[in-house]
Amino acid sequence: MGKGLAVFALGAMLFASACAPVDRSRGTVPSGSAEDLRLADVPAADVAPVAARPAPTGLRVESRSFYSDALGRTMPYKVYLPPQYATDTTRRFPTLYLLHGMGGSDDQWIDVGAPVSAEKMIRSGQIAPLVLVMPEGETAYWVDHANGGPRWGAYVAVDLVKEVESAFRVQTGQTHRAIGGLSMGAHGAVQLALNYPGVFGVVGAHSLVLRRFDSAPAYFGDQQQWSQRDPMGLVKTKPQAVRAVALWIDIGKDDPWAPLAERFDRELTDLHIAHQWHEWPGDHSGIYWSAHLGDYLRFYDAALAGVPAFGGRLVLPPLY
Repeated sequence: MGKGLAVFALGAMLFASACAPVDRSRGTVPSGSAEDLRLADVPAADVAPVAARPAPTGLRVESRSFYSDALGRTMPYKVYLPPQYATDTTRRFPTLYLLHGMGGSDDQWIDVGAPVSAEKMIRSGQIAPLVLVMPEGETAYWVDHANGGPRWGAYVAVDLVKEVESAFRVQTGQTHRAIGGLSMGAHGAVQLALNYPGVFGVVGAHSLVLRRFDSAPAYFGDQQQWSQRDPMGLVKTKPQAVRAVALWIDIGKDDPWAPLAERFDRELTDLHIAHQWHEWPGDHSGIYWSAHLGDYLRFYDAALAGVPAFGGRLVLPPLY
């Protein structure tokens, strides 16, 4: 109880000093038509302006591939290894899996600058060394497709984790694995953490895209099957799974997907589920994600170290 009270007291102080109340006066929720999907899930061209940032000498990003039993084919992924990976050959590192959006590929997080930012922050001592894993997810929403379709969820949560932990010196176990994503990848990060409980202990949803049933891809299945793949429904049916992770959500004030992300925040709050919520100036683009890489990496670093949440609007469950 003493530890719980201490965490609550810290959270209360952070809550009191957090951001101003969120402006929820929004327009309409995106209709989810094919055109909305094409425009709202950022195409690769939108990240080009931030891709040219200079890389530190010695930056190590590898292109890898492995055979996925869940998909029945070979899949590529990128991996960033921190400087200490080469110099401390007995050390094992925590892992952050980063999922791309609908218009991206396994290069998207590289394009917005994640490995460069991680390298600089590690070298300057702002965060502890960690391994970044950036898989290819095509346009499949990182979800096990309904009615016997491709198992994109198992591909990440089972096959990819097994591959990485056999190929690299990384720590194993839920507390040492984080997963985050942007846009479609944000949906995937939350969905995977809840549908594969015990795999990931830290979850980051950046520019979260949520699909209503009437606008979801056909591979989400019928309404019951869709609810088993929808983060909004999953937090209601699997509250203990979401309470077992450190959860972060952020969205741009001008992001067309903000209304549903705000609704998700309210749902978590109503369920007394602890999470961090951030709503910053910006839209649904690489410029927004690049601007907040430092915020993201500091969150993952602290959460992987077991440090209580900080910043933004921190929502804590009541003590009773």
